[in-house]
Amino acid sequence: MAGSGNGSKAQSRLDFDHELVFRTLTGDSLTASVKRLELTDAEERLACTLSFEVQQDVYRQLMAGEWMGLHAAARSDGAGMAFEADQPIELRAVLRHSLMKAALHHGTEAEQVLQTLLQDSEAGRALRQSESWLILEVKQQVKLPEEFGTGSLKKGYRTFWAEPAAVQAASGNPRPAMNEIVEGYLSGKEIPYERVADGLLRITFTGMNGSWIVLVRTDEEKRICIVYSVYPELVPEEHRAGMAVFLTGENYDLEVGSFELDTADGELRYRTSIDVEHDRLTRELFGRLFTTNVVIMDHYFHVLHDAAAQEEME
Repeated sequence: MAGSGNGSKAQSRLDFDHELVFRTLTGDSLTASVKRLELTDAEERLACTLSFEVQQDVYRQLMAGEWMGLHAAARSDGAGMAFEADQPIELRAVLRHSLMKAALHHGTEAEQVLQTLLQDSEAGRALRQSESWLILEVKQQVKLPEEFGTGSLKKGYRTFWAEPAAVQAASGNPRPAMNEIVEGYLSGKEIPYERVADGLLRITFTGMNGSWIVLVRTDEEKRICIVYSVYPELVPEEHRAGMAVFLTGENYDLEVGSFELDTADGELRYRTSIDVEHDRLTRELFGRLFTTNVVIMDHYFHVLHDAAAQEEME
């Protein structure tokens, strides 16, 4: 078993060359040339990483949209370096842990994960969403000057996601209101929203698998921000007990957030939240909270429909 650094061991690795199109939350396409898929085991936790190349225009899209976790706070000082226009940019990204179950649908070998990634299936579409991945490294091969002879080197930078423990806490500057942060993020992403009340926003969101209402609640006094994805159909009364059992099992495997079912009226929702009592809410933090929420709801959309109808689950 080959080592992969950072205390991780390669469990399964596959090198190949395949064009893949990722979809952003706004429906834009990000075309990449995938070179390697690797499953690693670190601290008894399986992770999936993808190495791929993009052209300059796609990299600019990633930076401008802050896709794949490339928020300003997640990028190091090296992110401002200029890359050569005639050379592809090499990226390495890790799959969000909450989507590992979908990635391992066909098995725990790299070839089987690749099969899922390329399939026209619910799991495959979830893995091809840009926000299912977090970029760890950005590099580009650079030719050496002639006086150094033949050869090449690579320049680039690592992100917050590669070394999260190295990120320092936010400074003690005065903090803006949380609702301003939330509205600033949504406006920046051109996501329409409606202010229902103080501290409550309503969004009609459309993913790959369906449309639903997203509610964002901020409480300045308690320093809490909560995002709810509300499933568009009520669970029939006769199926609520079965749905509650199903959600309990799914919540056990979810690293972030949880599904909630109101047994009185059948409302079903997915909740993610952050307590910023001793810190500050930033656009980057809210972006992670929001994208995690909608990616998970979109991934489960058809599964929840089948569970609500008590149809056979895969």
